[in-house]
Amino acid sequence: MELAKLIAAATLAISPVASQAETLTARTFSSIEGFFLNEGAEVEVLEDNVGDPQLEVDYYGSEFTVFYYGCDNGTDCDSIQFYSGYAMGGSVRLKTLNTYNAEKRWVRAYVAEDGAVK
Repeated sequence: MELAKLIAAATLAISPVASQAETLTARTFSSIEGFFLNEGAEVEVLEDNVGDPQLEVDYYGSEFTVFYYGCDNGTDCDSIQFYSGYAMGGSVRLKTLNTYNAEKRWVRAYVAEDGAVK
């Protein structure tokens, strides 16, 4: 019984904090941009070849791009994609990449035309 009271008290104590959290959405670039700016990242807002927003982010030394898709005049975007590439110290076996891709739901790795693993 005491454990149940402790859990209930802890839940009530953190509820106001959790309800104040900001929801990030892909509807406009400013939601994601604001998040990273508040985290101290450098963010450059660009426009891709079809007019959708694109963010170039430098987050404490990790550089990546946020692509927006299905936008209507730069807003009301349907989805986003985080893209980042990393230099490998050597070659990676195709079997390793296939296993990685089979086990990961939200990320993928592949070999580019120039042989680089991305």
